[in-house]
Amino acid sequence: MANIYKNIQKLLDSTSPTQEMYVSPDETTSIVKTINLYNNHGSNLDVTVTIYDLSSTTTFEYQKITVVASDSVDLLTFNNVLVLEAGDKIQMQTSQANAITMTASVLETSRT
Repeated sequence: MANIYKNIQKLLDSTSPTQEMYVSPDETTSIVKTINLYNNHGSNLDVTVTIYDLSSTTTFEYQKITVVASDSVDLLTFNNVLVLEAGDKIQMQTSQANAITMTASVLETSRT
């Protein structure tokens, strides 16, 4: 069993219904410790965050949040964590492409 700490950075570069921001690898449980969203756009943007649960093949709404222009917001606070099983996904959607950057700290625990 291997533990790997990762710093995931991804630009929300599409306004499609949802964009995959992180997928938990096969044979892995991922513990998401932090998720930070930064808005580099000139106006406030609403971001919808969903979690796709592979085991139930269902997408669940996690949070809707407004990110103020040229500012950032933390999604996980007060020692909360998000646990993802293999194949689970963090997905996001906003109305302005190339304006939101996600940074997440993840601990991946592999079963192999």
